[in-house]
Amino acid sequence: MIGKIIRFLKPYVVFNAEGPDIEGFITECVKKGIYFISPQKKEYNFSAALSAKDYKKIRKPARKYSVKANIVKKQGLYFVLKKNKNKAFFAAGSLFICFFVLFMNLFIWEINVTGNKNISKEDILFAAEKAGLTTGTPAKKHFVQNIEWFILNEHKELASVEINIQGSVANILIDEIKDKPKMVSDDDIPVNIIASRYGVIRKINVFDGWENVKIGDAVMKGDLLVSAVYEDRYKKLTLKHARAEIIAETDYFIQIEFPLKQTIKEINGIRKKTYEINILGKNFLLGNNNNDLPKEKTNYDLYFFWIKLPINVIETAYFNVKEKNITYNFEQSRQGAFFILEEKEKTEMKDMEIISKKTEEIIKNDKYIIKAYYTVLMDIAEEQAIESNIPWKNTDDMS
Repeated sequence: MIGKIIRFLKPYVVFNAEGPDIEGFITECVKKGIYFISPQKKEYNFSAALSAKDYKKIRKPARKYSVKANIVKKQGLYFVLKKNKNKAFFAAGSLFICFFVLFMNLFIWEINVTGNKNISKEDILFAAEKAGLTTGTPAKKHFVQNIEWFILNEHKELASVEINIQGSVANILIDEIKDKPKMVSDDDIPVNIIASRYGVIRKINVFDGWENVKIGDAVMKGDLLVSAVYEDRYKKLTLKHARAEIIAETDYFIQIEFPLKQTIKEINGIRKKTYEINILGKNFLLGNNNNDLPKEKTNYDLYFFWIKLPINVIETAYFNVKEKNITYNFEQSRQGAFFILEEKEKTEMKDMEIISKKTEEIIKNDKYIIKAYYTVLMDIAEEQAIESNIPWKNTDDMS
């Protein structure tokens, strides 16, 4: 942003040059210290931008190498004021806005958050605000390392936080801690592994502890599957944090109820619009809010020419709501109930393997009811903390 402002304050021109020895012309200009912006060359043609002062310097190299140069466009505050020299108010206003934008560039007025998946942007911004990083504060006053440490302490699920301040924009890049493995830290407590539900054991993977069941055994809820008491080669007993994956064949049940008569809310046109002016993160409301109605916000940025100003307008449209009573027929109710059942299977049974499935469908009390009975393979291992006088030692070694 600051680069754009500087270029706007300095007069510069865009020109096009054409000639048989365009390479020699470019080389001669570079030797004279002429700096080209966005140069483009194609065979005998050359175009670029440069300061108005440097444009005068290319005349001699152009004559020397028989190159014809023409100005395509003039840009910058000088040319704007020259074009509007009789408009004193316009000139004064333009100059004021330029210096105002330069002054505003000394403050933070935009904060971006990237890298977040599980933590919301609002939570990160709230922690940053508590640490002092907020819109409207001087950019130079922030010691980013202290803010980074504060955000890390506020959110233990973060692996790292990096803050880069560029002009009036602060970019917060975060990295979240990946999912923790099952075998956890050394400050655990000794636990047994018990059955979370009844089933027939089909697969056993013991990572730590003493196996108490074998494949084919039928177990009930609460039965001991893996013991925390471990006996080493010297017949010495030690307590451990038992860890295991115990896959069992068991039953599972889901019931879905879909009302045949429902009341839904429909949006029925715009009731009103309100506007807010945001200056450096401070909102000035024009009109009254109505939080009881559904709403939609649209953000409009303000620009001076191509320069984005630290001011934007927020338009909020509030919609009328109309309640509508709907009565579903048999087929619509059935489709709705099965859709809900499929979605529930995707979330609730994502870690299970379905062996068989049977459904019953009934209509009762103005509801379409689906009862789904499953035979599944699932992990029934459940940790149960224990107390004992046996020495406690936690390891991640295989038993």
